[in-house]
Amino acid sequence: MSSLSFPPARAVGRGPDWYRGDCHVHSVHSDGELTPEELAVRARAAGLDFMATTEHNSAAEPGAWGHLAADDFLIVLGEEVTTKTGHWLALGISPAEVVDWNHRVRDGLIGQFLDQVHRAGGLCVAAHPHAPYPSGDFLFPFHGFDVVEVWNGLWTSDRPWNADNEAALAQWGRSLAADICTGSWRPAMGNSDTHLEGQMGFPHTVVFAEELSTEAILVAIRAGRSWIAESV
Repeated sequence: MSSLSFPPARAVGRGPDWYRGDCHVHSVHSDGELTPEELAVRARAAGLDFMATTEHNSAAEPGAWGHLAADDFLIVLGEEVTTKTGHWLALGISPAEVVDWNHRVRDGLIGQFLDQVHRAGGLCVAAHPHAPYPSGDFLFPFHGFDVVEVWNGLWTSDRPWNADNEAALAQWGRSLAADICTGSWRPAMGNSDTHLEGQMGFPHTVVFAEELSTEAILVAIRAGRSWIAESV
C-alpha cells in the first residue's frame, strides 16, 4: 500500500491552539451522498481544521482519504458502530480496524468493544442518544464511554436545535452532576452527522490541543478542553 492509503496521524498545524473539527461524517462509502473529496473540500470551506471518517460499521476505505490530508488539515480515522440499541463513534482507531457492531444492551459485550477502541488509543462517543428512529435511541449506560454527542446536526437542517438534542443535553447534564461527585466525568461534543450537501460543520467541536494530531485532539476532547459551535 502507498503512504497515502490512509491519512497521516499528524499535521503541521499551528502548535498549541484552538482547532475546529467535525467528528461524525459519512461518505459514499457508507450511506452519505458526498465523496471523500467533496467532504474534505466542504470541511475546509467551513473553516474546519480536522474531520473524522465515521462510516457505518466499516473502516475507512484504503486510498480514499490519505491524499486529502494536508499540513493544515487532519483526518482522524473512525467508525460509527451501529448496534440495534444505539449508535456510537469509535474515534482514533487504527487503519483498517473494524469494531464489530453485533452487540446490544444486556448481552454483556459492550465492554470488550469499548476496550478495543481504548487499546488503540481512541475515544468512544455515545452518538445522538435520542435520535428519532428505532436503533438511534441510545440504550447503553454512559459508563465506559468517554464523550457524549449532545448536539447532532443531521435532523436540524431547517432549525439550529430540536427536541432530540434537548433531551440528549439534559441526559448528559444529569450524568455530569452524578459523575463529578465520583471524581469522573465525560465531556460533550457536537457533530454534523453529515450525509447530504450543506450539513458539514453544523455543528462542530472546537478543541484546544497541543498540536494538530490525532493523539493530541483526542486527548484534548477527553479532557474537556472544548466547546461546541454552530458555525465558524
